[in-house]
Amino acid sequence: MISYVILHYKNINDTIECIESIKKLDRQEDLSIVVVDNNSLNDLELEELKKYTDDVILSEYNLGVSKAYNLGSKYAIEKYKPDFLCALNNDILINQSNFIELIEDTYKEYEFDAMGPKIICPGDSVNPFPVFDSLESVSSRIERNDKLINIYSNPFKSFIFEFGLKVKGILKKTKRLENGKRLVSGCALHGCFIVFSKKYYKKYNDVMLPDTFLFHEEEFLYFRFKKNNLVSIYNPKLEIVHKEGQALKKGSTSIRIRKLNKLKEANKSLNILKDKLIKDDF
Repeated sequence: MISYVILHYKNINDTIECIESIKKLDRQEDLSIVVVDNNSLNDLELEELKKYTDDVILSEYNLGVSKAYNLGSKYAIEKYKPDFLCALNNDILINQSNFIELIEDTYKEYEFDAMGPKIICPGDSVNPFPVFDSLESVSSRIERNDKLINIYSNPFKSFIFEFGLKVKGILKKTKRLENGKRLVSGCALHGCFIVFSKKYYKKYNDVMLPDTFLFHEEEFLYFRFKKNNLVSIYNPKLEIVHKEGQALKKGSTSIRIRKLNKLKEANKSLNILKDKLIKDDF
């Protein structure tokens, strides 16, 4: 049995498309679909969503990413006791009909705690995920983000900075991130789609660390994996499509404000992560 825990926020069309892709997979009798709404569904949308699954959890307020995944995962574990738990964004599509079989085959060989797939994406979503993997790199990123927050807080500074980025992009083409071509163990995994095994969720009350509201969930998990010698696997034979960031784009007012809010929220998470690294609290 596999439970898919889908995080919904504001974009009902993406959520339905995600569910429809799951309902095309082989072995429908071996899967369940749980949707966690972060306080964004209206009555008509809820009615539409319940045509696809009875397991819709309505949060009274926006929990953010990690806490919402934990809420849905606890529900799925209690109701279905799955062998595997897939935590995924609502802008994900699964097109491999034998998806469940691929997960089971990988587990038989590696007995993973968590696994990530190859991510087909128009942006930079990739696995293994390039996390900030030390206290020094986390601290450096916080300092850089503080400088960027100062820039994007001022419309004129932001305009000049964005213009400079465009010129730099013309003069020097940035190399896009790419998925790994081979299976990798002991790696960080992109948070848009993670497969957790029963072996993992029986060890931890929360499948995701609940410390952060939004962004950098990957680093929190990575350090948990690393400290506790957990088995994290990237398997390129497993593939998903990630439309990337549709809910965030839908809820934003402008590019500058969107980037500013993202930087502020990211630094909240990174400062919490920095404190946990200093205390070695994973």
